Amino acid sequence: MDEHIRGAQHVNRVGASRFLVEPPVRVLGRLLIRSDTRVGCFTEFGQHVELQAADVGRFSEIGNNSTVGATGHPLTWMGVSAFQYKKATWGWHQAAADSEVIDPEAGGRQSFRSVGPDRAWIGNDVWLGAGVVVLRGVTIGDGCIVAANAVVTRDLPPYTICGGLPARVLRPRVPDEIRDELLDLRWWRFSPNQLAGIPFDDPAAAVTALRPRVEAGLEPYDPGFVEIPRPAPVKRRFFLR
Repeated sequence: MDEHIRGAQHVNRVGASRFLVEPPVRVLGRLLIRSDTRVGCFTEFGQHVELQAADVGRFSEIGNNSTVGATGHPLTWMGVSAFQYKKATWGWHQAAADSEVIDPEAGGRQSFRSVGPDRAWIGNDVWLGAGVVVLRGVTIGDGCIVAANAVVTRDLPPYTICGGLPARVLRPRVPDEIRDELLDLRWWRFSPNQLAGIPFDDPAAAVTALRPRVEAGLEPYDPGFVEIPRPAPVKRRFFLR
């Protein structure tokens, strides 16, 4: 499994959630996923990241203590507590053992905790700073940078630098003409080996160097998605003294 992911031991799942990656992916600390999740190649996660209802593109950096695709609690019900819709939350206590719950998705309705059609999408070449919260249903465009502790409540455009609460565009990341070139070339389709020799530190020169390769038929890197299995349970050994 090391050839697909580094840090698989840090991945925790809720329920039957599946974790699918395009190799390679790197996880530096605890990563919690709450639904089936796909992550593109060469993406790196910091520590204490939670993906509730989200998928992530290629070559992205997800900062420490970020929450992506955050689901919620009911705003229009009698209360916000989970006792109303999730028996396991409080049913273990005698004061809630006989409680009754209501299914938020009854009749196929969308709810505050649905994770199906309105997942968050984190694009390619995206950097989320530490402590960023991205709500579900939000799309963060390719090349976007989001400042630490921002709360993203709506879509952010490609190649912008954003921040605040709620997050808003602070300035462009690159000039418009370079942005258009980068979006057209979609450099993240290729592996670092294929991008060797490109002057990464100069976006305009990088575009000029990469375009002839693409026009000559450079094949995208396509490893396919691999499901990362749950780690085998640790067997504890007991010794009698």
